[in-house]
Parts: sequence; C-alpha cells; structure tokens
Amino acid sequence: MHKLDSFQQIKKIEALNQIKQSAAFIKQSLRSDDPKEFEAARYAHKDLVDRFYSETADYMPLSQHKAAERDFEYFLRLIDLALAYFADGMEAKGQVQ
Repeated sequence: MHKLDSFQQIKKIEALNQIKQSAAFIKQSLRSDDPKEFEAARYAHKDLVDRFYSETADYMPLSQHKAAERDFEYFLRLIDLALAYFADGMEAKGQVQ
C-alpha cells in the first residue's frame, strides 16, 4: 500500500468521483430491454471497473476487481468504500474536502 500526499489523495478522490458519476449515468442502461443499449452499458461498466482498478489496485485485491465486473451494485459499493477511505485520509491530515 502506498502512502499518498494530500495532492495525490485529492486527485484520487476526483478520479473516483468521475467514475461514480459515469457509473450512475449507465445504471439505467444496464436494465434496458434493448440489446444494443444493454451491450453498450456492459462495455462501459467493464471500462469503468478497469479505470477504478487502475486507481485502487494498491488497495484492493484482483478478486474484488473480478467481482465488480460481474456485479454492478457491488461495484458501486466499492466506489463508495474507496471514496470514504481516501476522504478519511484527508480528514486525518486535517484537510477539508
């Protein structure tokens, strides 16, 4: 696990928030009856999971990455957990978000 300075933590939180916003955008499409819309959303989901893993690989095992690919709701929970982890680090350093 790497120790991040305040700037790195802020950048990490920003990246995770972007991933979370993108995930919220595709959530409804993952429930679509339209095969093309659903497939595009699945591809976007996998891309977001890969982006998430690139941001958090030092903090989570590959097995969680694989589980996030299979389960969108689990992926959303992981994003929230990662955001809380990095936000707690900022608070511990006396930084305000």
